[in-house]
Amino acid sequence: MKSYDVIVVGAGPVGLYAGFYAGMRGLSVAIIDVSEEAGGQPAEIYPEKAIYDIAGIPKISGSALAQNLVQQLDKVDHDLRLGEKVERVVKTEAGFEVTTSQDVLTAKGLLLTTGNGQIVPRTLGVEGEEAAHAAGRLAYFVRDLESYRGKSVAVLGGGDSALDWALMLQTVAREVHLVHRRDAFRAHEKTVEEVKASKIIIHTPYTAKELMADGILLAKVKSEETLSLSVDRILVTYGFLTQPEALMEGLELNRNGRMRVDGTMASSISGLYGAGDSVDYEGKIPLISVGFGEAVTAISAMTRTIDFEKKLNAGHSSTLFEEEKV
Repeated sequence: MKSYDVIVVGAGPVGLYAGFYAGMRGLSVAIIDVSEEAGGQPAEIYPEKAIYDIAGIPKISGSALAQNLVQQLDKVDHDLRLGEKVERVVKTEAGFEVTTSQDVLTAKGLLLTTGNGQIVPRTLGVEGEEAAHAAGRLAYFVRDLESYRGKSVAVLGGGDSALDWALMLQTVAREVHLVHRRDAFRAHEKTVEEVKASKIIIHTPYTAKELMADGILLAKVKSEETLSLSVDRILVTYGFLTQPEALMEGLELNRNGRMRVDGTMASSISGLYGAGDSVDYEGKIPLISVGFGEAVTAISAMTRTIDFEKKLNAGHSSTLFEEEKV
């Protein structure tokens, strides 16, 4: 059984930064995530897509953001436990006992940065979809834009994500087909104009009827008409469902399964805090940049309310990492 000052559940951007800040304050910290890769939703869903709302960084991809956060985390002592599922959390007199798929851990403080929960893509719901996904011919998000170079690609969807990816894919793909079940798109007007002015081939109103070895068969809405597209790759951008789940009894949740916290990010259970998309409070804004601040607030609150029996560093970095000063 391993013991830490703080256990962070969730290795998305907010969880990674929370781990760094806890380590910077001199706390021993473990960060646990069921995923085999750190970075959460940005790294899993849009690793190649640009993010613009990180302070001081004009533009960064999801994968680059995750890499930077892991690199920053390496500056402090920590235990990053990936591919490990949290199965049970029990409140104890000394703090918390966390049972995972691989171990039993204890900590005085617990921080949940689990986001919206488990991410599940909305599927096409047609026969052969699982086989096509397993074979790499069908995907729900783009991990590597270069893998589409020279390919013929069908993008299914009509929202911002679908049109953004269609525009990005046309820079490397041989041809891009955009398939939507309605004539009108739900994306930003400027993006729609860019798509219509591009070489992207638009098919509306069509839905997927059947997956074939060499492409996809489309059915025209409210018609018997079908259209066969011969494509190498299929990208489904129908969005994602989330499955939030409470890790322990007694947590006060809202109707969407998010944890209710106060201004210090404290939950209804003493010693248990939250940050990021897993929490809810009046005025909550679901941005990564806001989540970073919530993580600092939560860790700082822990240092005031939990007896860690050690002298902690100040809550700023100006006197740390002296070797990097120029």
